[in-house]
Amino acid sequence: MEEYQELAARVRAFGERVLAPTIEDEFREGRFNARAIPAMAEEGFLGWSLPPQYGGLGYDYRALAVLCEELGRIDTAHQITVTVHLALVGLAILQWGTEEQRRYWLPRLARGERIATFALTEPGVGSDVGSLIASARRCGDGYVLNGEKAWISLVDEANLFLVFATVDRSRRHRGITAFLVERGTPGLSTTSYHGKLGIRAGSTGSVVLQDVQVGEDALLGLEGEGFAVAMSALGNGLYTVGAGAVGAAQAALDATVAFLREIDPDGTGPARSQWVQQRVARIVCAVERGRLLIHRAGALKNKGVPNARETGLAKWQATEAAYQACRDALEIRETLGPPPYEPFERLLWNVKGSVIFGGTSQIHTGMQAGYALGYRQERLPRCPAPTAADLAAR
Repeated sequence: MEEYQELAARVRAFGERVLAPTIEDEFREGRFNARAIPAMAEEGFLGWSLPPQYGGLGYDYRALAVLCEELGRIDTAHQITVTVHLALVGLAILQWGTEEQRRYWLPRLARGERIATFALTEPGVGSDVGSLIASARRCGDGYVLNGEKAWISLVDEANLFLVFATVDRSRRHRGITAFLVERGTPGLSTTSYHGKLGIRAGSTGSVVLQDVQVGEDALLGLEGEGFAVAMSALGNGLYTVGAGAVGAAQAALDATVAFLREIDPDGTGPARSQWVQQRVARIVCAVERGRLLIHRAGALKNKGVPNARETGLAKWQATEAAYQACRDALEIRETLGPPPYEPFERLLWNVKGSVIFGGTSQIHTGMQAGYALGYRQERLPRCPAPTAADLAAR
């Protein structure tokens, strides 16, 4: 536990020194801090949980949660960088890639020479992955990809896209195939979204694939195995999203306590009211509940034990609790003082996004009921998820 505390202190110091000073301006102006990614790469964050044999630091899943929680304390946009680059793509290549793909891509991802993102969602396809429209047509020794992806994070910064397309829509999940596609491949283009409500300090947009030709070496996993690749990757993604939400809730608690101590130094005024104390107590519970559930899931992931149920539960509850915590914090601040309401508004709008992506609360509600009632079972993939020992391999 002491090791995790030391890692948390290290990440927190970096965040407060490098990321925090400009985050309110970036959120207000809707711009991404272009210096953040090189700085995070230099600290080793981009290869945090990749094995040292591939250029990473080899930290386990609980340490990955610590990293994402501390980045989430600063802003969800910075946690998303680690989520999509490392958890969704880097760990997917580690689990599903050939040895040649691992040796080529993972050191470059760890050093930040390549920035990766995850291209699954489509304009009309979100939670129902089996209904993907993007197509992959066999052509000679490779494939031709066509389609559009929506709400893709790091859309401006990424130069490696993990793209999901179907070789046969009639096969639904069994037709989905995963491809590693580089920016600069003819036919691939991106467009940024502007004017978002939350996560304004992060870049998001669409990816268009128009007759994009890739070779067989672009396949991640086997043809038709893309659904399994996506689900295992999303397991890591939603785990880190949940951890980032815990960080946002912690930031809301920190800001609330600081505000109350400022307006009521001796604790005899508003801080003593039941209305305020009830909300502060709920925020504390949100932080602790989310953190405990995330680290329970992380402990299972470290051992290589099936954990889809526990990880989904952790993400669902951590993000919902964080959203309520940020609402409570903003209500206290609005009730007891005039504007401006930074960072409370930013935290609330950001964490609402965390509730949605990586699996909406409605989806997780149905999944948890299915596990409890016995008609949903976790299916183990052909390629097992790496354990803590695998992540530390030298």
